Amino acid sequence: MLNGVNNQSFWDNIYKNRNVGWDLKSSTPAFKSFLKEQNFPTSSKILILGSGYGYDAIEAAKMGLEVTAADFLQIATNIAIKNAEKQKVKINFLIKDFFTLRQDYNSYFNLVYDYVSYCAIDPSRRKEYAKLIGDLLKCNGTYIALWFPVEKRKDGPPYGIDLDETQKIFSGFLKLQMTLIHKDTINPRKGREVLQTYQKQC
Repeated sequence: MLNGVNNQSFWDNIYKNRNVGWDLKSSTPAFKSFLKEQNFPTSSKILILGSGYGYDAIEAAKMGLEVTAADFLQIATNIAIKNAEKQKVKINFLIKDFFTLRQDYNSYFNLVYDYVSYCAIDPSRRKEYAKLIGDLLKCNGTYIALWFPVEKRKDGPPYGIDLDETQKIFSGFLKLQMTLIHKDTINPRKGREVLQTYQKQC
């Protein structure tokens, strides 16, 4: 399975077979509420990682943020583009492996957001992922991580996320600011979803 998650064809087949079990068919309630609560400046540049059908990217754009959405699947991004056009919002969609983003977007974003990308990557790449986030953020930039599934299991995807282990990984690159079990977590994921924010300090 680990070899599969590293290959684009693995994820292409999931979308082609409409077996997208994580798809909420709308923006993530906890993310939507968090954006409203924080009221980030509209000049903020935000990166949505693993943007899929674009629901969260569209939500961020509606709130006036400057949105870049990255996913390496053409099939998902095509749908996301259509969804954004229907909502009449401007989003910079990138079809590429987000591990390559530092080449063009080093220290570029004020905000980076991830919901179900970290749990989908090969766990052996988690430290590489944490470093990537640090590279992409501007000084004092914020990483918004809505971790799911928070549980101690090894099989996947989605691969379980151990909070203690995760904080140790990210502490080498970012400073933990907040840990929150958000009130707007959807019922099927209650108890397995945790919101954290980290800051890049320079």
